[in-house]
Amino acid sequence: PTGAMLSPEDLRTVYALAESVGAYVLCDEAYRWLTVPGGSDFAPPAFDLGPLGISVGTLSKPFGLPGLRLGWMVAPQDVVAKCWAMRDYISLSPGKLNDALGVLAITHRDKIVTRNWAIIEANLAAANRWIDDHSGLLSWTPPRGGLLALLHYDLDIPSLELSNKLAEEYSVMLAPGSAFGYEHHLRIGIGQNPTVFQQGLDAAARCFAQLA
Repeated sequence: PTGAMLSPEDLRTVYALAESVGAYVLCDEAYRWLTVPGGSDFAPPAFDLGPLGISVGTLSKPFGLPGLRLGWMVAPQDVVAKCWAMRDYISLSPGKLNDALGVLAITHRDKIVTRNWAIIEANLAAANRWIDDHSGLLSWTPPRGGLLALLHYDLDIPSLELSNKLAEEYSVMLAPGSAFGYEHHLRIGIGQNPTVFQQGLDAAARCFAQLA
């Protein structure tokens, strides 16, 4: 939830440690392609590092299609074969329409990702302005990649209580930092439609002003 990135060097270090004991590196690469202005480069896919690397991806984050419940895994053939057998017991197959929409999205990946970059850029700029305008109350470390970051607030209210108040009274969804071990923080996402995102920032500001 912090927006931090694992550097290519760090991932290679993790892989080397796993390799030394014969363990796999299963890397959840859900945010691949969602680069942030001024952020960090993504590490290479874990699968590219060697025979113990497993890369997992999804349509939910970079394509904005969580409802399709589709993703992929790139792994050594023996691992793939075992996973196929397990998958038959769990979900068997996706819906035909889901599958067709997934193929359509992947076919037009470049257009979709380019659109999403523009959304991220606009919302990141809006969030930075908003935090600057409330610098005595709010602070953050901007995300280095992906869509999420932690927002620190200087109010005498637990994050779960504040999160519930924002949701119930202001229709703003910011996850409580306590859920991630960071009290007096809120998790903020920057993947929303920019107009709606700005409305959410404005509503949250009204809530904070009422509590300050």
